[in-house]
Amino acid sequence: MTLIVSCHIAQCFDLQIAYLLNIGVQIFFFMSGFLYGQLDIPKSPFDFYKKRFIKVLLPYYIFLVVIIAIYLVFQLYQFNAKQILFYLLNLQWFSTPIEGLNHLWFLTVLMVGYLLTPWVIKFHKKYPLFFIAAFLVCCVIEFMLVRKFYSFCAWVVLYFSGMLFGLYYSKRISNLVLLMSAIVLAVLLVLFKPDWLTQFEFRYHTIWLHWVLGLFLFVFFFRVLPLVINPNKKHPFIKHLDSISYEVYLIHHPLILGPLSMMFLTPYVWLNILLLLFAVYILSRLLHYIGSFSKSLL
Repeated sequence: MTLIVSCHIAQCFDLQIAYLLNIGVQIFFFMSGFLYGQLDIPKSPFDFYKKRFIKVLLPYYIFLVVIIAIYLVFQLYQFNAKQILFYLLNLQWFSTPIEGLNHLWFLTVLMVGYLLTPWVIKFHKKYPLFFIAAFLVCCVIEFMLVRKFYSFCAWVVLYFSGMLFGLYYSKRISNLVLLMSAIVLAVLLVLFKPDWLTQFEFRYHTIWLHWVLGLFLFVFFFRVLPLVINPNKKHPFIKHLDSISYEVYLIHHPLILGPLSMMFLTPYVWLNILLLLFAVYILSRLLHYIGSFSKSLL
């Protein structure tokens, strides 16, 4: 969450470090898949869908209706019917993005991941080796032939790579993943010597570096952090931020890069950032409260 918010703040000021901070997106998708690989999925896929989609889509629609209403009332953006329809169907990946709501593409990928998750788990229990083989074939097709890591399928593959890691997780396997990803990172850095702080983030080798680095960082911190932080006693501040992290994902972007941007309210950059963070926190808490109340009614 911190990396992604920082990335968009850096983008607002055209700072090239944004294209390193966006590694948070790779970590997010890998971590999401990993967590579902660790959970017991309900036998009925529809029970899983009901719980996941109420949790994810209800706050999304509340946010979407409010932000579109604000845009319309204050004439901040000229919509077309196709854009609104695609956003309402959570298919915004395939639409021209609405200014300030560009970040919501990740929900389309997440929706597909959720739709496939219970079936992937079921299929894996019956045919584990076939599932692994199919996964590897998909990776080869996506990364070696198509060579478009930032394509839709690639993000779904990243989600399920995290799930595969979660299904087979052990210290030995995580050590192997750390070693292999470190070797790949070292080889790519030696071969290409890429500038991480570059706007040419779609270069093939830089894309690979983002993917492998995101995987490496997640596994590294997953192994290291429990050594310095008691996992059975979550810090209250971290626990609190975690409870509203999804709402922060939804809220923050239009207040940074959209027509509602707060980044130039005053002549003082740090004051603007502090005001932004305060507004994002308050609005995220409010959205979380409204979402929780709405869920209780359902």
